[in-house]
Amino acid sequence: MNSTSKPNTDEENIVFPSEKLGIEEEFLPGSGTFVENHEVKVSVFGKKNIEREKYRATVYSLPRGSVVPKYRQVVIGEVIKVSKSSVKMNIRYINNRVIEPAYSAIMHISDASRDFIKDIDKSFSAGDIIRASIVDAKTIPLQLSTKKNDEGVIYTRCDICGEEVTKIKRDLLQCSNCEHTQSRKTAIDFGKLKILIED
Repeated sequence: MNSTSKPNTDEENIVFPSEKLGIEEEFLPGSGTFVENHEVKVSVFGKKNIEREKYRATVYSLPRGSVVPKYRQVVIGEVIKVSKSSVKMNIRYINNRVIEPAYSAIMHISDASRDFIKDIDKSFSAGDIIRASIVDAKTIPLQLSTKKNDEGVIYTRCDICGEEVTKIKRDLLQCSNCEHTQSRKTAIDFGKLKILIED
């Protein structure tokens, strides 16, 4: 089997310029890398391929037109997991451009709102569609914030029956079917957008 073939396509293998891959004693610098102070570093935005049996590190550039995440860019994504202190998301849009495959991102409770939030799982839920901004684009997962008025949940459904919800107060939503109420950290334009996120 040819070990030099294709680069890994796993999201965790996405790397950024100047990111350290290892030291000269570990790897020889291949395409898309350079050596600085005895460290093998990334020279292009792309996906790394470590050939351990050949002691070589290579970075394959992403195709032309690929969106490179940058600080303060606006993203839209789907919440996939919520804990008491963080939210994990799959980013599907960056600056209104579709991203394929999706980037993973995380938002910590301190970046969720300008107001104090004790438990972030009271403000976000799996399946919510969120608009946020990037506060750290140098690593995967990307680091996000929803502190601005136009950031937060822009689309969700009832936690009980799955039907449409409407905004009745600042961060309070009510189901149009079963009248269940649920709290969310909503964007100011919640309910005014039609969002479609497909797997």
